[in-house]
Amino acid sequence: MSIAGDLLTTATPARLLCRRGTWVLELVKLVPVDRNVFQPRVQRLEGADAVLQHLKRSGDNPALAAAAGQLMRTARADEERAFDAVDGEWVPGELGPRREANRPSSMPPGSSHAGEVAELRAELLVLRASHERLRERVQRLEAQWATGRGRDVLSIPPTPSFVMPKASDAAQPIAAAPPPPAPNATRVSGEPSQPPTGLRLPSVAAINESLHALIGDQASVREKRPVTFSPSELGPCWVSRLIDEEGHDVGAIVADRAAAIALGGALMSLPEHEIEAQRALATPSDDIVGAMSEVANNLCETINQQAGGGGLQVRVKPIEPLLPGSLDWAANAADRGLACELQDSAGRLFLFAR
Repeated sequence: MSIAGDLLTTATPARLLCRRGTWVLELVKLVPVDRNVFQPRVQRLEGADAVLQHLKRSGDNPALAAAAGQLMRTARADEERAFDAVDGEWVPGELGPRREANRPSSMPPGSSHAGEVAELRAELLVLRASHERLRERVQRLEAQWATGRGRDVLSIPPTPSFVMPKASDAAQPIAAAPPPPAPNATRVSGEPSQPPTGLRLPSVAAINESLHALIGDQASVREKRPVTFSPSELGPCWVSRLIDEEGHDVGAIVADRAAAIALGGALMSLPEHEIEAQRALATPSDDIVGAMSEVANNLCETINQQAGGGGLQVRVKPIEPLLPGSLDWAANAADRGLACELQDSAGRLFLFAR
């Protein structure tokens, strides 16, 4: 949604005040305070002649000028009244307290308004990155659909039918499920090292390509072997669970506190001193965690691209703090996991297939 140019260059009449014979016209103008962020500012004109001249000169609504002249002629010298501009008419309103006529053009860094602007800036950065990634995904899906590759991915599975069991079916013995393979069973020669779910983890090169496309060259990882995952030693971590089409957990993307701050801060383009301030906190801000969630979402897309048409397609759940015991299976999934360390030892990133 775009803002009309006349709203940004002209001031709109908002209120007409009479304070003991002195007439004041309040004008509202949208002033940019940041990129794509505007704030209304109030300007004032004092004196009956100045007010009428401005209303007549603007020419947007001649009825306001004529009505203001009539109000000025009938007003008493000692009365105090207020009128609001509504649909080209002056409607009686409440006479509120005086507001400062001259507001500062820039807000002090320590004010609450500056904090609000910083939060808006962070939200805009995350939204822009999310929008860019969504647009790229739509383009890829359209290309796959045009070539016929995406028809299987986008096809809707048939609705399952449910049949009530017959009385004769209850007497039939239930076949026992085959026993699971032994943990130390020897893998057949040539069999891929993939879990039964069919989830294929991307290579480190694919992860770096995904991070560079989303954040830039400053976000790179290198593989760290062997894969050791101990949340009690890593400290606070955040997990984005990977689920299949039926909603079953088939994998996870885990970032420790340092990696979440580094990747989330890089996506938000935070300066180094703000990232250092986040590292000094016990828990990163919600904006940082939200940006890390977008990074995990992008890595999930990379997993699906690496899987191709024959691999398992997954979705990522919203990021959440890793609670004790909630990911115990990953500690024993060294052969089905990938451990990565960010450059300059800026944190660890794990990918697991269950």
